[in-house]
Amino acid sequence: MGNVLVLVLFALSWLLRRPTPGAPPTEAIVAGLVGVVLAAGTAWLGGELVDRLGVGVDDGAHLDAPSSLSSPSARGSARPASDRRVYPSPGYSGVNRRATG
Repeated sequence: MGNVLVLVLFALSWLLRRPTPGAPPTEAIVAGLVGVVLAAGTAWLGGELVDRLGVGVDDGAHLDAPSSLSSPSARGSARPASDRRVYPSPGYSGVNRRATG
């Protein structure tokens, strides 16, 4: 949904700029800036998911993998649970934001 909104904002900005590209109306500039802010925000959130939270693609993902919409019993796993790779968590040199208790 977010990427469609960004695309619509950029298209709106482009359409508003067409009649007078040398002096675009304020609405065109605002639509472009809002699109840039939304694109940067979603990119940052995606980076947080991948880098800080470690959300990634399953090792068993491939072109012939069963659909995630199928029933859990039909999905199965590309590898048995005992054969899954375990990666050590990297050391953290920043501020620990988790509450200790």
